[in-house]
Amino acid sequence: MASLSLFELNEHLRRVVALNFPEPLWVRCELAQVSPWRGHHFLTLIEKDPESEEIIAHSEGVFWEGDYLRAFQRVGRLLEELLQEGMEVQLKVQPVFHERHGLQLKVLDVDPSYTLGQWELRRRHILEQLQKEGLLELNRQRPLPVVLQRIAVVSSAQAAGWQDFRRHLEENEFGYRFQLRFFQVAMQGALVREEVSDALNKIAAQAADFDAVVLIRGGGARLDLAAFDDLDL
Repeated sequence: MASLSLFELNEHLRRVVALNFPEPLWVRCELAQVSPWRGHHFLTLIEKDPESEEIIAHSEGVFWEGDYLRAFQRVGRLLEELLQEGMEVQLKVQPVFHERHGLQLKVLDVDPSYTLGQWELRRRHILEQLQKEGLLELNRQRPLPVVLQRIAVVSSAQAAGWQDFRRHLEENEFGYRFQLRFFQVAMQGALVREEVSDALNKIAAQAADFDAVVLIRGGGARLDLAAFDDLDL
């Protein structure tokens, strides 16, 4: 029975990939994992079924330092915001098959307009759903005391906005005294949804103790706020 060694098989696969993908191409995917290392960025790329959220495709990619710097010169600091876990991105890649390491997608560039467009579409969908469920105006319908003095603050201790907020309350010209209870959360990155939701649930469990909830986040680029565009949150 004729057979091939593993190396011979993989060598054949390398040639097949090189023959069928002679030029780079654009690929849409989600970043499941981003691991910077000495200027390089190793990426885990996935695609999920839109209905079940089950992962239906997976591949490994690498953004070598030289290619990353060229993209950075074109895109600027927006590139750092795009390369975050959970982001939907469109990457220019060159498929490469190596006899030892298998298939890898060499990332050459990123299309910021795709991610910004997907973000805006998701945001509109969430607003439409909230409108349909009658939740957009719900907060405005709640009765409020004349002075909001018992305040639950959801923020990061490092946020400049939190420091400014506290200072303005302490120095208010009317001499009102405020009771602040601080709930520490991540305000950027993959932990936003979990930590902010957990804080809001804790506040809801003792709602009678508070007049209002204040969510504070400092400035930043548009994509820094993407984690808050979450229907459950």
